[in-house]
Amino acid sequence: MMRTMLAVSIVCSAVLAWSPASSAQAPKTDPDRPSDFLERDFAPGGHVHLDLSAGQYEIVGTPDRRLRIEWSVRRQYQLRSVRTRANISGSDAWVMVRGPDNSGFRVVVRVPSRSDLTVDLSAGEIHVAGIEGNKNIESYAGEVHINVGRAQDYGRVHASVWAGEIKAIAFNTSKDGLFRSFDWSGRGPYVLSASLWAGELWLYEGDLIEAK
Repeated sequence: MMRTMLAVSIVCSAVLAWSPASSAQAPKTDPDRPSDFLERDFAPGGHVHLDLSAGQYEIVGTPDRRLRIEWSVRRQYQLRSVRTRANISGSDAWVMVRGPDNSGFRVVVRVPSRSDLTVDLSAGEIHVAGIEGNKNIESYAGEVHINVGRAQDYGRVHASVWAGEIKAIAFNTSKDGLFRSFDWSGRGPYVLSASLWAGELWLYEGDLIEAK
């Protein structure tokens, strides 16, 4: 029991360290902050694999036939510690992002709106919106916000948290505590899987503020 409580305490500390002032708003790049970007041609219908270090992320679908990664930091010198890579192999895009060890690292990843998505985030906050396709999103600690589009577009949905909350408003489910999960099945073509070790996991349609 003591080990379980200690693990929860450690992870919750990580969640607090990365939680922004308002979780209702997705992180945005700021023109007043030092920033840079990386862009590659990438056709719709592919699979985007994202390997992300801790930070605040927005993954958004666009009508463009491009993959674009935009990042910003608090201080100019911190740009030197940012590492990004985007390798395209046929219909697969493999993206790696590494940022400075601070809560001011913000990233926006723009992908074709029709894309499958796999995300591995070490910790922080992530918002996913405007993407039609399969989604597999994993994070260690923080907040995961997924705008699913339409619930009827999915055939299978699985969500889990080791410690925290699941607010699957799009699927009329809400759970909190330890070792929480839920499964949902429908008739749509896509599969959604989202797992979080500790923090808040949101699955919603439309605007998150309205969903709350």
